[in-house]
Amino acid sequence: MKERLKLDDAEAFLKIGFHGYKHGGWGLPQNLNKAKKFINKAAKLGSIDAHFMLARAYIRGEDVEQDYEKGLYHSYLAAMGGHERGRHNLGLMNKELSNGNINHAMKHFMIAASCGYDVSMKEVGEGYKNGHVTKDEYAITLRAYKDSRDKMKSKERDKAEAEVRINEALGIGMTESESNTN
Repeated sequence: MKERLKLDDAEAFLKIGFHGYKHGGWGLPQNLNKAKKFINKAAKLGSIDAHFMLARAYIRGEDVEQDYEKGLYHSYLAAMGGHERGRHNLGLMNKELSNGNINHAMKHFMIAASCGYDVSMKEVGEGYKNGHVTKDEYAITLRAYKDSRDKMKSKERDKAEAEVRINEALGIGMTESESNTN
């Protein structure tokens, strides 16, 4: 891992920051300041997972001062990098800010659902029921969702999904909005 850090490997910085210093793993002492430093470095190096973690932390005010704008910024970077939960969070934030016009939020949910994200597919279904998503948009998103899920099927994927379900049941790695929907 030290060699990977020397090479500015974003995922190494993320792992040391999150699993090591934040949670005291791998024999490292828990040190929130070092955890933040490593996770921020991972984000600067382009880790979409680090951006997602930072977004969640700023939105919740978890281990940092709550800052909705920074949360939105990091969610945007995570989503643009292809992080489906980051995209979903953009939808949630847009839904909260929509003042009755949730079309933008639905677009984020449709993109995340097209990548196979279950929670977003549920939001698209609700959007369809409430008249915010057209029948064609719903059908296209549902087909893309099913195609994505079919392509991802494997023993590894099934194992990862089981781990996500366990983490979601424990409230680990989710935004408050996500945990409230489960």
